[in-house]
Amino acid sequence: MDIKDLVKGLNRRLQGFKNYYQLSPLSKRWLNRIDWYVLQRLNPFNNKKRNKRHKHAYLQETVKEVKFIFSQCYQ
Repeated sequence: MDIKDLVKGLNRRLQGFKNYYQLSPLSKRWLNRIDWYVLQRLNPFNNKKRNKRHKHAYLQETVKEVKFIFSQCYQ
């Protein structure tokens, strides 16, 4: 599976989850933690696809790629 397809599918589910549970400022903080967790889990997947040596390194590259995909989805 390509990371673009994976991110698009996750984005739909996470947006629905956020719309349902975002009721207070406290929930926004927890939802940001969920976003961070998803990025942490996408990083090893992305590194394995690109044959990077260190499993949990290069998080900034994954963040840039995911944000680029999000920006393309909403144009």
